[in-house]
Formats: sequence, C-alpha cells, structure tokens
Amino acid sequence: MNGEILAMIVRLCTGVNVSEVKGWTGAPCIFFANHASNLDALVIWAAMPREIRENTSPVAARDYWTKTRLRNWIASKVFKAILLDRKGRPKDRSHPLQAISDELEKGRSIIIFPEGTRSLNGQLQQFKPGLHHLHHSHPQCTLIPVSLQNLNRILPKGQSLPVPLIGRITVHSPLEIIVGENREDFLARARSAVAVGLQKNNTDE
Repeated sequence: MNGEILAMIVRLCTGVNVSEVKGWTGAPCIFFANHASNLDALVIWAAMPREIRENTSPVAARDYWTKTRLRNWIASKVFKAILLDRKGRPKDRSHPLQAISDELEKGRSIIIFPEGTRSLNGQLQQFKPGLHHLHHSHPQCTLIPVSLQNLNRILPKGQSLPVPLIGRITVHSPLEIIVGENREDFLARARSAVAVGLQKNNTDE
C-alpha cells in the first residue's frame, strides 16, 4: 500500500470534506489543529495535495500507532509519522520535541496538535507551550491553523472502526508573525485561529 492509496481509502471511509483551503503551501510548515480523534493526523494528511502530503509528517502517539503491526507499518512506512510518547521524555533523555525539530530542519512540514491530548467533549482545550517552542526554534516555518469538525464522531474514543459521517476540514491562511510577542499571547492567538473555524462550521450547519 502506498501513500496515494491510503489517502484515498481514508477520504472514502471518513467522508471528510475540505470546506475551505487558504493555507496549503509547499514551504516547510507547521500545520496545527484541534484534536478529538486518533484519526485527526491521518485525515489532515490524506486531505493534502499529493506534493504537500509527500513532504509532511504527522505527529502521533506512539502507544496507539505501534499497538498493532498494521498501524506501526502504516505510521512508519506510509505516512512517516513522528511518534512521540504521551508521557515523559524519550528513552535517550532528549527533549520531547527534538524528533519534530529534526524533521523541520530537514525541510519537512509537520502536523501537530497543540492541545496535547484529545478533547473528550469536542470543545477546544488550551494550547500547550510546544507550538510556541517550535515556532521560536524554527522561525523559517509557516504556521498554518487547521480546524477539524466531527472527527470525534467519526472515530469515537474506544472505537477501532470509523463511523461514516461527514467530517470537515478548514485550512486557514498562515498565522501572522508578531515580533516580540510573548508566549501566552501567541498561544491565545493561535488557539483563536483554530476556534474561529470551529465556530464558523457550527454556524453553517
């Protein structure tokens, strides 16, 4: 199975609709989104144009994506995920974000979820400092907010097979860079950029 076939299967199984696209770009990017399902990273990756998808690595939970041989093979060989431990430092005691930084240094884009964990009720949680750390360490990367809707209903917590519902992805314009902005203001502004898409989608229904 190659990446193109997997992307097609994901789009068919989830019925995800890309409702608005402003931020697809070939430059090294940090795509950041709300997190409600184990499918989130895979769905964003599958929705990307092929030339962008081939240069983008989703950040995903190691315990979930190494639980079975099939998941592990898909994560490592097909969409080249950056697998992180949910708790604690890596075994080599390196910084938890070092693996992500290494990929950005190679010129690859990443998909990350600044909430750090899935939302159980679909409500957007506060953003953790990791996004700010990556932005500060890699100012050459474009920051792209992404809003996901209905993914928590397509693959509810505890389920292994997707439910065929219509999900929606909104890819926003790049986040404006404000020189000298402190961490708290940056994270609040990044969170608002994702939240706006969720509010718009709810209004449209």
